[in-house]
Amino acid sequence: MASLGIHNIRKTYGKNVEVLKGINLDIADGEFLILVGGSGCGKSTLLNMIAGLETVTEGDITIGGKRVNDLPPKDRDIAMVFQSYALYPSMSVRQNIAFGLSLRKVSQAEQDATIARVAKLLQIEPLLHRKPAQLSGGQRQRVAMGRALAREPQIFLFDEPLSNLDAKLRVEMRSEIKLLHKRLGITTVYVTHDQVEAMTLGDKIAVMKDGVVQQFGTPNEIYSRPVNTFVASFMGSPPMNLIPVTLAVNDGVMCAEFSVGVAADCAPDRVARLPLVGFNLSDLETIPETGTSVLLGLRPEHMTDAGRMQGPGSPITVPVDLAESTGADTLVFTTLGGVRCVCRLHPDAALGQDEVELAIDVTAAVLFDPDSHEAIAFAH
Repeated sequence: MASLGIHNIRKTYGKNVEVLKGINLDIADGEFLILVGGSGCGKSTLLNMIAGLETVTEGDITIGGKRVNDLPPKDRDIAMVFQSYALYPSMSVRQNIAFGLSLRKVSQAEQDATIARVAKLLQIEPLLHRKPAQLSGGQRQRVAMGRALAREPQIFLFDEPLSNLDAKLRVEMRSEIKLLHKRLGITTVYVTHDQVEAMTLGDKIAVMKDGVVQQFGTPNEIYSRPVNTFVASFMGSPPMNLIPVTLAVNDGVMCAEFSVGVAADCAPDRVARLPLVGFNLSDLETIPETGTSVLLGLRPEHMTDAGRMQGPGSPITVPVDLAESTGADTLVFTTLGGVRCVCRLHPDAALGQDEVELAIDVTAAVLFDPDSHEAIAFAH
């Protein structure tokens, strides 16, 4: 096991195509790092640079404090699990797991012991004689992980390993990977575009966009205190609601005002006024004036029915544009501030109703600048 350092990493193709733009991340020994972002954000390129499959244009990568920029992949003591599994079709499961050990000229007795240990850990002992074509997708993924485990590396690298699996199997394999990391404690870097995987698996998450790390922190920090509207809308399912509001003072309290139930080309049905409880506006460099426009960020679970509200909530009645039952919840779509918003309600709430009363927990809200899209205030 080892720490991983990524310092001012840049990657340029040709003269003008800059894929990574100064990435800085420090991952402690034994931590599970998630690189998450949309297609083309540079997450897989960064993983390949850690593995030594891509050259570094600028900056340093260190493993266990040792600079590895110029080391070939075989000398970095890493193991990688690919999206496509990359198993040898003509070899049995046993031979696939043992392949790397054979190249390193490990004795047969040690190979057998390692294969037995890995097969037991991944529960693939009955499959050792089979070929990859005789395995399901989940079983192939376990074999690919077994081949990586057999090396006992300092760092595991996963490149979207679950994207080829169906939804049920993805959930199962996600749990297996988490349990495996808990047992072994090996430093792990995991690339995904799935924010649910990111939230459930990682000790730390780096949210990437256009070759830049937008935010680096724990899952709770990323989810509760997003630094900009991209992170707020990318992380979370459904994503954070971003409601255009106007700040106003009511009885000495700063409030957020916004229209409720705006139909196309029609005037607002009414205006809601929410007191910004929990915000200490004096923390801001510039205290917003009355009439200032901001974006009010609220997670769907903080816009719910009064019976589910954990803390104090401000009541508001909203029209139901659409209600979707998910079994555990009912997702209600409504229009606030002229934009579509999603609220998470009790399973039996809102079905068949034209409007519903919400309790809004403003103590969990975030204020964003509508021009820069950066967070300007968090509720305390």
